[in-house]
Amino acid sequence: MKDAVKASLKKPQNIISLAAAVIFVAAFVISYIRWGAKMLDFVSDPPVFKAWLDSFGIWGRLVFIGIRALQTVVKIIPAEPLEIGSGFAYGTFGGCLMCLAGTFIGSLVIIALTKLFGKRVINLFISDDKIKDFAFLNDEKRISGLLWCVYLLPGTPKDFITYLEHMLPIKTVKFLAITMLARIPSIISSTWCGSELGERNYKVSALIFGATLALSLIGIPIYRKLISLRRRTEDVERTQKQK
Repeated sequence: MKDAVKASLKKPQNIISLAAAVIFVAAFVISYIRWGAKMLDFVSDPPVFKAWLDSFGIWGRLVFIGIRALQTVVKIIPAEPLEIGSGFAYGTFGGCLMCLAGTFIGSLVIIALTKLFGKRVINLFISDDKIKDFAFLNDEKRISGLLWCVYLLPGTPKDFITYLEHMLPIKTVKFLAITMLARIPSIISSTWCGSELGERNYKVSALIFGATLALSLIGIPIYRKLISLRRRTEDVERTQKQK
């Protein structure tokens, strides 16, 4: 076993992959420790967040897209406060476009990392036991519909699924097309909430937030039901094979 490890480390591509993985982990840990909690407080205060973005002038949008891309990859902060902040700063549709741009870039980074380094990157965020929860997505005939369902529902672990893209029975272009489009209703609900907050329509903002929260409370049980049904199917198939 030790000899195999030593032989593997002698290969230049493996050394480069290992070094890149170590750098990635270090960057994630440092980013979380240094900016994680502070960034959450920051984006949770939309007026302050908008003033900060405005201080960059025409580059403010690029700064936001970069933050959103980083959030997609390393999950330093939850998505919802950032989406509300973008709606406050850029309006319902402007904020939605900024979020989608950042999410798309972050998704490309995730896909590139997982294709280069495989499970070494995936296991930084998802344990092997947790990966089993996504087994219901391995249905080649239903994968498109399942992705639409999961990404439309608020509260589901969308970015975690992106880490598993190269393991799913679907082409990357199709995966990105479905998941980006399916994210739009959830993102717009948050940016709309932020936009109304910026206009001081507090009642409307509260209603939108409440409706989104209610959909999340509905969506999470549906998602868990999908996982449960898949596990039951696997148990039945396993029992039949044993017979």
